[in-house]
Amino acid sequence: MTTATGLNRSTGNRLACIAVLGALGFSGVALAQKPPGLPGNYPSKPVKVTIPVGAGGGTDFVGRLVMGKLGEMWGASFLADNQVAGGGMPAMDLVHKAVPDGSTLAFVSSATYIRAAFVTKMDWDVRTAFVPIAPGSVSILMLAASNNAPFKNFREMIAYAKANPGKLDYSASALGSSAHLTGELIWFKTGVKATVIPYKGSGQAVIDTIAGRVPLTIGSLPAVVPHAKAGKLTVIGVTSGKRSESAPEFPTLSEVGLPGFDYSGWFGLVGPTGVPPAIVNALNKAIMEIVRMPDVKAAMLKAGADPLYATPEEFRKIQLDALDRTAEVLKATGLELKED
Repeated sequence: MTTATGLNRSTGNRLACIAVLGALGFSGVALAQKPPGLPGNYPSKPVKVTIPVGAGGGTDFVGRLVMGKLGEMWGASFLADNQVAGGGMPAMDLVHKAVPDGSTLAFVSSATYIRAAFVTKMDWDVRTAFVPIAPGSVSILMLAASNNAPFKNFREMIAYAKANPGKLDYSASALGSSAHLTGELIWFKTGVKATVIPYKGSGQAVIDTIAGRVPLTIGSLPAVVPHAKAGKLTVIGVTSGKRSESAPEFPTLSEVGLPGFDYSGWFGLVGPTGVPPAIVNALNKAIMEIVRMPDVKAAMLKAGADPLYATPEEFRKIQLDALDRTAEVLKATGLELKED
């Protein structure tokens, strides 16, 4: 399988919205107030927040926006740490093994959980190794083509793939990612062959598609929508069952040729199992307030991230349902996931 090259360098091209929101940072401001009753006056020291993907993708954008605002709200420091080595699994292993006092957390996507469950052999079960704290947004994906691709819509794409077997490539953020699995489900349902070009993050995958090095990409809305709205990519369709609140002008795949298609994931905050419930509940309450703030919601929608609201218990169900759905996709397609 072809593997993309040059992915260890910084993309240098984060979403424009990340630059705009940089003022939010991960540090607090002097007049902020933490809720009472947090154990040990949590956080009594800077909190390390692992982001197990590169800069420029949906996980990175939503994580920095939400956790930066939390730092403002509580007058605390939440330090972002992008870790892409090994598909983010070594970093997640460190989070799992960290002291569960809330000082080490991770902002991840369903793709990270999928990788841990079905791709990389870990000595822990992702279903129980981490405590769900709070979601940030729905992870809706978009199928989009390079403007110089030999097709402009879904039906032309399928016709091209059938007329040119083995010649349709698509970029995705790593083998076993939501983007990869969504692509395989699309090809299974349409009966065409396509080859995934795996990357270490959706940011570079999208950039290479814009440049025409790959004809097609499947990526998170925050990673793709700004470029699609700027006319740098040709949108084929979004993967959710209904149009995205953040990008309602773009049709769903169900509308353009795959009736009933609905595949999406999540972005959110987790910690090692054992984080005190008081900390979990306080973080959840604060983050749910944050994603409802008009400025945050507007920034998220502008970037293509539909807010997601849930308690820790509801968030756990969302996580488990996504893993179960992935298992069903793997069974239906016969796909065997291996390390990229």
